[in-house]
Amino acid sequence: MDTATLVLVAEALLRAVLGWRMLISGISNVARWPNPVNTASILFPTGAVFFGFMATFLMVVGGFGLMAGIQTPICAVMVVIFLIPTFGLHWHWLKVLPTMVPVVKAAIKDDKAQGYFRSFDRQSYHAHEVGLRDNFVFLIAAIYFAIKGSAAYGVDNWFSGWVVRFF
Repeated sequence: MDTATLVLVAEALLRAVLGWRMLISGISNVARWPNPVNTASILFPTGAVFFGFMATFLMVVGGFGLMAGIQTPICAVMVVIFLIPTFGLHWHWLKVLPTMVPVVKAAIKDDKAQGYFRSFDRQSYHAHEVGLRDNFVFLIAAIYFAIKGSAAYGVDNWFSGWVVRFF
């Protein structure tokens, strides 16, 4: 394969993986409802049901559209809209988790449970540190596809006149 074709394949794979990642998270939110509402209430105490629904909708529809290359620019913007508040959620947990640890640790009397909790403490904090960085990568990739479109190997290529483009 020539370099130009390899670039198109790489872009299609990146788009599909980003879309798949968002889609499976969105489906997980549907399955764990009302967990998205509880999560949304951290940033949006008023309107948490609406924002939980919207986050799930943006992940499912935006993720599926990115994965398949259907209306790629619109779906990428949906993912961008979903991702922006996630930074606030990660910052929230990075501030709150360290304050919760001493209280929970003091309440656990069993030594084995203390060991499990130490692991939980380290992993939960680390997950939000990594989540911040991962979501930044997802955000940049989504912005790329909002600008570029599906490039190749997507449904948009069959109906290019139908695709809404922002740039």
